Amino acid sequence: MGVLKLSLFVLVLSGLLYIYKEYKRTENLQIPFDGRFHPDFKEVVNNFRENFESGIEIGASLSIFHEGKSLVDVWGGYADVTTKRPWTEDRLSILFSATKGVTALLIAVFVDKGWLDYKKPVAYYWPEFGENGKHEITVEMLLSHQGGLSITNGTFPIQWIEEQPEKVYRFLEQQTPYWKPGTAYYYHSITYGLFVDSLLAKADPKHRRVDQIFKEEIGDKFGIEFYNGLPYHLYYRTARYEPTPFTSVLWKTLTSLDFEPLLTRYKLMDPESIMGKSFISGTDAIPVDTAFNIPEYTKIPQSSLNGYSNARNLAKLYGIIANGGKNDEGTLLSEKIIQVLEEPLTSGVSLDGMTISNFGRGVIALIEDNQLIGIGHPGYGGQIAYADTRRKTGFAYVTSRIKEVRRGAFYEEVKQYRDIYYKCLKKHLQNKKA
Repeated sequence: MGVLKLSLFVLVLSGLLYIYKEYKRTENLQIPFDGRFHPDFKEVVNNFRENFESGIEIGASLSIFHEGKSLVDVWGGYADVTTKRPWTEDRLSILFSATKGVTALLIAVFVDKGWLDYKKPVAYYWPEFGENGKHEITVEMLLSHQGGLSITNGTFPIQWIEEQPEKVYRFLEQQTPYWKPGTAYYYHSITYGLFVDSLLAKADPKHRRVDQIFKEEIGDKFGIEFYNGLPYHLYYRTARYEPTPFTSVLWKTLTSLDFEPLLTRYKLMDPESIMGKSFISGTDAIPVDTAFNIPEYTKIPQSSLNGYSNARNLAKLYGIIANGGKNDEGTLLSEKIIQVLEEPLTSGVSLDGMTISNFGRGVIALIEDNQLIGIGHPGYGGQIAYADTRRKTGFAYVTSRIKEVRRGAFYEEVKQYRDIYYKCLKKHLQNKKA
């Protein structure tokens, strides 16, 4: 019996040592780091740099705009750890669900122009959408994940989005809400982009595709580089997407006793859970660990997850929103529409009983201690971009090494950068007055 216990102890200890070794295996890399920043915000930059040196960050960019001007624009680490290809100034990375927030701003531009109305039924712009119990779903209901369309009956090949869009429209038109629209909410993780991108194309006077709409209505006008679906000729600039090693998740769980990432993974893998069903809805199942490093997938526009940019461009975009909808290059949105975007439409626990989100009209109202700190959207594994209209700040963080899956907009490291920034901003504004 003693030998059995000893053997079990050695086995467990060996396993823990292996997990720890894998978790720390990138620690000794010589980390590149570069960028520019206002001296008053050196503490933010130092904190970001230290997290590369300690192995917390692997490859990422961080950018902050205030009153339409850049205060912090830094990047570091590796775009590909295996080849040690450095993260450079113009590096692009997949944004996952942070793409949803960018497209929500595009919808807001349409509302400002009178091409869409949040209160009108989606079927007003797309009559066939109203089939199968969807006639009462309004534009804002769809944008705030209240339409009951997170789970689909069957799937279709993702290539249809580019090659046969009419088949995509027909597939979406045939869907029946999973719950009565307007009575509950649940995150439309995959299907959001399918329905919203289709709505944009239907409402657009020129019937352009979502990627072209962004380029012509926002990108070219304001010098913001963002791609909904990455063109082949730009693939060389992307950071290689790397999911969090499971050993890292295990180690953090064992050392912190925080089981949320493991619970979330379990829900994702459970085909009977709402979360599990939603992640295999819409398009055919995508092999997450490999697909987002394959140009044939990355080139397809899909506003749920397939946007590409970096922190600089996202912070500039949200910085315009935070600055009253305008900067030196012009006006992007009216202040009236920005106020509408700040209004949350959901509260309380979602349909699965796990999530509490303040979804608005395509963006999330970021609320802490009962105070609105901004509007924006996070993305899988740590990506986030948001506008803090009260502090006139656009903030963005983008990484290629995806952190453990958890609920909430701000991961620990990103919240740290944000909080240090706010402290520095207070001193910065005092210095300007002096």
